[in-house]
Order: sequence, then C-alpha cells, then structure tokens
Amino acid sequence: MSSNNFLSQNKNNLIVFAFHKMQTQFSYGANNYSPRRFEKLLNYLTENDYSFISLSELGGEIEDKSVLITFDDGYAHLFKHLPRFIDKYSIKPIIFIPTKYIGHANNWDYSHIFQNCPHMTLETIKELSELGVDFGSHSHSHCDLTSVTFNQLTIELKHSKDIIEEIISKEITSLCYPFGRYNKNVVDQALSLGYQYGFTMKFPNEDDSSLTIGRYPIYGFDSLFAIKQKIEHGIFYHCERIKSSSINKLSGGTVLLNKLRNNNTP
Repeated sequence: MSSNNFLSQNKNNLIVFAFHKMQTQFSYGANNYSPRRFEKLLNYLTENDYSFISLSELGGEIEDKSVLITFDDGYAHLFKHLPRFIDKYSIKPIIFIPTKYIGHANNWDYSHIFQNCPHMTLETIKELSELGVDFGSHSHSHCDLTSVTFNQLTIELKHSKDIIEEIISKEITSLCYPFGRYNKNVVDQALSLGYQYGFTMKFPNEDDSSLTIGRYPIYGFDSLFAIKQKIEHGIFYHCERIKSSSINKLSGGTVLLNKLRNNNTP
C-alpha cells in the first residue's frame, strides 16, 4: 500500500494507542497503565461507539472511530491480563517485541535498576498469537535505530523479524521504532526488508505514511479526561501533544545509558 493510499483512507478515522506496562503494582517510570484503568478506558470506548480493529484491517477502508491498540516492549505480565480483555471486548492488539530480551529482564531500561520487569517468553508469545494477538518488531536490542551503522540497522530489523516469524509461524509486517526514533535511512531499510507498517511515538500528523504512523502514547498519569482530549481533539489537545512530546524526549536518558554501557550490540 502506498503512503498516499494510507493517508486518504485513515488520516481522519484511525486512532492508535501506545501502551507499555499494565501492572497492578507500583511501577517506576511513567509507562504503567493498570488493568483497572485499562478496562475503564475500554468501557468508555465501547459505550461511545468506537470499534477495535486489527493490524490486518489497515489495508482496507477504515471506518470512523476505529481504534488499534498497541503495546511496546512485550512485558511478561501482559499474558496475565490481555486474554480476558480480548475475550470481553474483542480487542485486537499488537505487541512489539525486542527479540534480544525474550524471556529476560528489561535491563535495557533505566527502571531495571529499581524494579525487574521480565519480557515474554517464547511460550507466552506463541499462546497469545494463537488467541489472535498480532506481533511486530521492536528491533532486536531496543536501541536507537538512528544511531547505529547501516549493517547494525539491517541486523536489528532483519534479525528481529526472522526470530518472531520463526516463533509464531506468521509473516511479520509491522515495526515500532524504539524510543520513537527514526529517520529516512531507518524507514527506507525497513521498507526494503519487507515491513509494511511502522509506528512512532508522536501524535498523528497529516504527513504520516504507512511506515510513520502516529500514535497516542498513554502514560500512567493520563486520566480518562486527558485521553479524551487526545483522541477527540478537545480544548486541551495541544497541551496533551506538547506533554507527550516532552515525556518522550526523556527517553534520551535510557538511550545515553545504553550507549555508556555498550548495551546495544545485537
């Protein structure tokens, strides 16, 4: 699908949420959105005529108020909570996996210093895939793709794609850029390796293409009112946009930490 086709069909209709953790207990950082609050949001969306779509539906006509739910990082605790939400609300989420950390703790993230948060195992990825969950690449080592060499970039994108395809026996067509960082080289290489969709951490823009799809990041301090401002372009929409952009820039601390630790080797 061309970028122009994607824009003409989806620009005004598609809402993509970016979640990370969904823990019941206290979590360090801003990326945890508890199962209780997640269900409250799903209730609101269902009661207000939003519909949940899957990755495969991006290739066709997208109806108004269509919602695609995504989770970055593939944390293990998602396996505990997502099945009941899939069953009750018929959500069709995508989970983006940093394949180097399958079955391991999140030591790529500074919050690992304070709290271990393991990633999914091979078995849980398979089981969720059988329940209808889509999976995509989050690179191999969760690195800043804009700062690596061309050869490293190729390894990050191709290796992660190959690993997930081997686990679930399905073609992987989607990619989420770690820390939301991408440039033309990253996008061009993703396209050449067979990716059809790329997801960012910025709000949707008119210049979004199929490989730079904007999302609405959801943080732990986002109230339902704040989320409504984002997706319904309320009076505080621009405030929410600035807030999300500012928070995403803080991820530079993790990027710097990984460079100092040389933690981005495939």
